[in-house]
Amino acid sequence: MEDFKNAVMAVCIVSAGVCIIENMVSCTKLKSQMKLLLNMTVASVLIASFTKGGISFELPDFPSYDTSEYSYSQEAYIEEMCRRTGENVSNILLEQLSAVGINCSKIETEVNISDDNSIFISKVTISADDFGKAAEIIGKSIGSDTEVVNGDY
Repeated sequence: MEDFKNAVMAVCIVSAGVCIIENMVSCTKLKSQMKLLLNMTVASVLIASFTKGGISFELPDFPSYDTSEYSYSQEAYIEEMCRRTGENVSNILLEQLSAVGINCSKIETEVNISDDNSIFISKVTISADDFGKAAEIIGKSIGSDTEVVNGDY
């Protein structure tokens, strides 16, 4: 502890010396050179106190990273990604159906994301005035393996 007090006192004295010399020296080139020398002195005083062993410090132990603590956020991310993708696909399908003159009151798209992050649209539920034609257009847009369900029933 005594070494620590001595190191702090030395830093304070050298810092006061830096301020006094900076105020006394008027030439900018000489002032910057003196400042460099005094800053090196401060650094050597600090380094000397650490190398003597007078000051020791330890970093706290941090627990190891546990992925199970963050699994919820990954699941929430995937759920939100499915929801947003479903909304986007539904909006695009609604635009396509409106473009051909089919009036549609409801489109819900069921989206799944696999482990390899592939997006798969498994089911589309629609409520339209011409379900057959709407199902045909959706099948051509998304794929024939997608289940199209009539939402009116």
